[in-house]
Amino acid sequence: MSHSCSDHHHPGGMHIHGSTEGPLLIVSLVVTSLFVLGEAVAGFAAHSLALISDAGHNANDALALGLAAYAIWVAKKPADAKNTYGYHRVAILTALFNAVSLVIIGVIILVEAFELLRNPSPVVGSLMIVVAGISVLMNTVIAKLLSAGAKTSLNMRAAYIHMAGDALSAAAVVVAGFVVRSTGWVYADPLASALIGLFILYSAWGIVRESVSILLESTPRSVDLDRMVAAMETVPTVNSVHDVHVWTVSDGMHYLSCHVELPEGSSIEQVSNVVGQLNELLAHDYGIAHATIQAEVEGTCLNNPRFCG
Repeated sequence: MSHSCSDHHHPGGMHIHGSTEGPLLIVSLVVTSLFVLGEAVAGFAAHSLALISDAGHNANDALALGLAAYAIWVAKKPADAKNTYGYHRVAILTALFNAVSLVIIGVIILVEAFELLRNPSPVVGSLMIVVAGISVLMNTVIAKLLSAGAKTSLNMRAAYIHMAGDALSAAAVVVAGFVVRSTGWVYADPLASALIGLFILYSAWGIVRESVSILLESTPRSVDLDRMVAAMETVPTVNSVHDVHVWTVSDGMHYLSCHVELPEGSSIEQVSNVVGQLNELLAHDYGIAHATIQAEVEGTCLNNPRFCG
């Protein structure tokens, strides 16, 4: 007689980011929004594309911070019959949206910089230096505050890249301002804008790639599937592991389903013990705290193929 059982393992509960990150994002949003208004006015007054483009990037940062805060808030909503995973994927969608918006802004800045290289106009270098210097300070402080959450959350990482990218972009504007003021070389402004655009495109790509990978339910990059299966097959009495699927729902929430073949004659108690050992291995060594394991006794597939999935 064959035995088949499933086990859903959820050790340690589910960690939800946001106890301190949410309020931090709101404060950052307010500060950034106020600065955007001032920088945009200064950019038009100075006829500086670099300042205006940086203001546009900062405006996108404000949107990114707002969406990141919303994602943290909505992720706290409990799972229900319609959304059995809860609302954690909102954070991934937010990260993807923020990254795509960065790509669009980067392309726009590059196009405008190219046009300004063809038809340069004078800029006020001193004003560029002052306003961009304030931008460097503000974005650096905010990026530093967000850096801790960026290590574990794709949503926070997208917001962090927005702010860190703006800090570097503003630093490029400061350099361009010094060049314009000291040499009168007006090409420094569009060149700084082009560098800003290229950096934005570069920084956004990693977030786009990782977000799409999660939404496609690809194997997490932190999981070596072949090595994991080999480790599972070292558990005593496990003959083989097959039909393995590993995917990510949201930050740090990895799920797994698989079939495990056990020796003929295995009892329910033996099956339960093996499944428990496998769950412990997966959670401890691979960070997979949500596993569904289908145990099959050797020969089940030959006797009744419908059990093999």
